[in-house]
Amino acid sequence: MNLSIIIPHYNRSSLLEILLKSIPKNHDIQTIVVDDKSDLFHLEVIKQLKKKYNFEFYKNRGIKGPGECRNIGLEKSKGKWILFADSDDYFFDGFYEKINRYFDTINDVVFFSPTSLFMDTGRKADRHLPIQKIIQNYLKDKSRKSELFLRYNFIAGWSKMIKKEFLINHNLKFDKTIGSEDVMLSTKIGHFMRHFEVSNDVIYCITVSYGSNSRILSENLFDLRLNARVSRINFLNKNLSKKDLENIMTPLIINKAAELLLLSLRMFGLKKFLQVYKLYKKDNIKWFCIVYLNPIKIIKYIIAGTFKYIRNNRYNTS
Repeated sequence: MNLSIIIPHYNRSSLLEILLKSIPKNHDIQTIVVDDKSDLFHLEVIKQLKKKYNFEFYKNRGIKGPGECRNIGLEKSKGKWILFADSDDYFFDGFYEKINRYFDTINDVVFFSPTSLFMDTGRKADRHLPIQKIIQNYLKDKSRKSELFLRYNFIAGWSKMIKKEFLINHNLKFDKTIGSEDVMLSTKIGHFMRHFEVSNDVIYCITVSYGSNSRILSENLFDLRLNARVSRINFLNKNLSKKDLENIMTPLIINKAAELLLLSLRMFGLKKFLQVYKLYKKDNIKWFCIVYLNPIKIIKYIIAGTFKYIRNNRYNTS
């Protein structure tokens, strides 16, 4: 079997069917759905879906969260290659023909360009744009800078095909958290991969739904993202050369760190701000830029960062 598709699911059985429909019936594809302790109604719907679609179904009986579900899927996978999908997204028609040309290559990872659509209107959204920009920049200019951004800024589990043997050899797994579970995994994939290809083919669509309860900002989700970003920064500081950090990563690290620090003040108050500041100081994480001395830009940055955070933090185990 060449391909295993791993899908975590939580209370989105109607959308799960859209994803299952987008996966062709093929003996070469193993589809795995791992439920993250959904309500009984959705479990009953999945029982009916199993009569229509060919997939294996498992339940997460461990720590709740998409990371644990994906790790269970990895343990059950039999394919040479792995694709991860969120259950409220779907694959484009003909995606299998676009990926199967890479099955016999020596690559550790093959990257593809995603797209995103608003679920209610079907109009194009913007959630895919940062990843799309990384792909396009690399294809235009295969410089060291473009490669670094591909390796270390493609922070998503979807829209890239990963060789299972590569994951096993480097003991790469998702964090067992309810959010930001793919930050460190994606960072380590980029760091350890030796052979890779990049394709401008679009195989995967991210759906965006405003008004979802999963978009509500909580302090717990903020802390999960903060801890994941701090771990990522510490990993980069330890494993990248000084030149790469200075020329490529430092501006990005500072911006991301500052974004979270300012967001902590905006959303949770001075006490939280001081907690984050002390964490940065303890781990020697740089966050200050001269632009932050401009109060008008600070206010704009806080507002923009807040909306960006709320947009990007969905619980994608539906």
